[in-house]
Amino acid sequence: MPTNCRLCSSSNTKLLFISKNMHGQHLLSNEEFNVLECKNCKVTFTDVDANSDFYNHYYPENYYDKFQGNKLIEGLLGLLEKLSFKRKLGLILRHKPEGNRVLEIGCAQGKFLNDLPSTFKKFGVEINANGRRYIQEHYPEITVYQDGIESENFSGCSAKYDIILMWHVLEHIKDPSAFLQQLSSLLNKNGVFIFEVPNRNSLGFRLTREKWFHLDTPRHLFHYNQISIKQLLNHQGLKIIGYSGNAVDYWHDFATSIRKCFSTKIPIINKVLYFILFPIGFTIRSLVSLISAQTAEINTYVVKHSS
Repeated sequence: MPTNCRLCSSSNTKLLFISKNMHGQHLLSNEEFNVLECKNCKVTFTDVDANSDFYNHYYPENYYDKFQGNKLIEGLLGLLEKLSFKRKLGLILRHKPEGNRVLEIGCAQGKFLNDLPSTFKKFGVEINANGRRYIQEHYPEITVYQDGIESENFSGCSAKYDIILMWHVLEHIKDPSAFLQQLSSLLNKNGVFIFEVPNRNSLGFRLTREKWFHLDTPRHLFHYNQISIKQLLNHQGLKIIGYSGNAVDYWHDFATSIRKCFSTKIPIINKVLYFILFPIGFTIRSLVSLISAQTAEINTYVVKHSS
């Protein structure tokens, strides 16, 4: 019996592969999940029931714990984080309307919002209790909400937002159609919606499939490409005005995906493989991101109302 698409409900789906409970380069458990492709709406999805128990089970409280280790690597990560922020801020300033109300959905510990210029009036949505607590203790100028935009707190909201931001959130959303419908109602008439998602048509996905770094099953419920994103947005009266690859964030993703394909049970061999593959993989993914957004590991979308 075919599995219906979890986005458009079509029965015209195809099993691509079976994945385990993976988070980046880490195998968290041997639970198995079917990953399917819908021939109708072109989305790829994880066949899992995302109920309340799902979120409690697969999203631990330490989900946002930072990397702690080698000082050299920490310094490199800090530099890349600054480059990433500069790139995203440039996008925001290039496309922002006259208003200054900004909402970040999935704002984690609030660092991105805090680093934005003080001229912005800052709001965030974060379901993780530790993330919200950190914001409340360190960034009192940020108004942070516990519930998602689909909740009653946002229904009938008269105060709209000039800029809405989401970095790697949409792939986690159970009902993206309803979510984007509500988001569209919160976005000012001339407002801009900027978001990023992993790219299902990326070189990494095509080559490594169930070993792909950004698969993150079962937390990533949907795996989008440009076609499925465009259809999803158009149905909610939104249109893409900007589209690019991200050459900075998750700089190790492609190399990690390739290394996982050759992983052995001998740790020292895995480390040698990684050091061999890393410079090659990093160079390839950076060039692809800059030259061909369609096959980049991560895509950035700039969106406005259709009319």
